[in-house]
Amino acid sequence: KRSAMASVRLPIAFRFLFFFCVFTGVVRSLPSSDNMTRVAVVTGANKGVGFHIAKHLASSGDFSDVILGCRDEQRGESAAKEIIAIIASPSSSASKPPPCTVSYQQLAIGDKSSHESFRKEIEHKFGKVDVLVNNAAMAFKNADPTPFKEQCKPTIDINFRGTADFTEELLPLIRKGHDARIVNVASMSGRISQLRSQELQNKFTSSALKKEEVRALVDKFESDVLNDRNISEGWGNSNYGFSKLALIAMTKVWAREEAKNGISVNCCCPGYCNTDMTSNRGPRDPSEGALNAV
Repeated sequence: KRSAMASVRLPIAFRFLFFFCVFTGVVRSLPSSDNMTRVAVVTGANKGVGFHIAKHLASSGDFSDVILGCRDEQRGESAAKEIIAIIASPSSSASKPPPCTVSYQQLAIGDKSSHESFRKEIEHKFGKVDVLVNNAAMAFKNADPTPFKEQCKPTIDINFRGTADFTEELLPLIRKGHDARIVNVASMSGRISQLRSQELQNKFTSSALKKEEVRALVDKFESDVLNDRNISEGWGNSNYGFSKLALIAMTKVWAREEAKNGISVNCCCPGYCNTDMTSNRGPRDPSEGALNAV
């Protein structure tokens, strides 16, 4: 695997993320919800930033249920048990009633059948979702010998296409949620300046951008990478960075389209954290980085 985060120039990246955060609205603290069923779903929650996002939500006292959507069953169940132990400890503020139920449900981002199965199970159990945190992602490490071309599709399929498809699958349930939120964990690597073409920059930052246009741009990037045209066509040279740029752009579209349904949609960057994705080189504790999402 590969991480492109170490080479990020923060000032430029921050301006791009800040634009979308201003557009979509700053992520607010979750309101008190005594005697109310509130359901949160966190993807990629078995470790790293995702684990701590789930832990913070479960400890907040604002949720009756927090579901960890993870690919690996053993790791997912272990993470759920660990969070339960943390919030049940005498030192935890979440030990006060009402208690939060933390559970694991199998989810493979990028697998549409898995998305559908997950949605059906959540719909059967709860009938709604109040908060979705899209944290699951992948990145090839710098030392990975996989050719750049071959890294493109798997990176985009999970970080953008899979995340977008899963979100669309859950949207009918989120629209039934109370004070509903979608938070997409992006990255400073998704800076707009990675695009060499001003025309492409204008397309991605257009206030009239549509979902199908974002998907078409992503398809074009993949095609150009496979045909060695990504530089000549004005793209960048980071599959991970582009996947996050596309996710940020889709966040903007969702925020605009779902506002009428009362859904707040935001993206955030947890920072360069000490996780497996960064080969544990990040100076920031993932628990601290997770606070950006909650």
